[in-house]
Amino acid sequence: MEKPEAQPVVGLVLAALAALLLIGVATFAGPCGEHGGQDVASCQWASRAVLGIGAATAILAVVRIFETDEGERRGLSLACALLGFLAATLPGPIIGLCVDPTMHCNAVMHPFVLVTGVSIGAVGAVDLTRRLWAIRKRPVDAE
Repeated sequence: MEKPEAQPVVGLVLAALAALLLIGVATFAGPCGEHGGQDVASCQWASRAVLGIGAATAILAVVRIFETDEGERRGLSLACALLGFLAATLPGPIIGLCVDPTMHCNAVMHPFVLVTGVSIGAVGAVDLTRRLWAIRKRPVDAE
């Protein structure tokens, strides 16, 4: 019996998006620093949570690159989809950002995380749907 080959394309796309999320939030799309002499703690916490979710997504995506088991691929795609959608909802709805809409966290970080998180979620969800659809279309073996 042959061992199935890994299908790295989806894993590579997910890993690239997770790396973009990590690098972006750590650099150009990071949270506000200070304004009015006060530290903006909620923006910092939101960015830390996004970084944690991005790191978990990156690890799952790397595992997804080398995985050969079809059931494991489905599970990893589901996990990445859920983490992507969670990342998209963290800054703002789950962890409130500062009240000033012109601040960096509202003007840059929030839209960046929203778009990147939804992209990760969409790639994972499309891959999962495609794999589940293939199971449904598979002919039943007659015994």
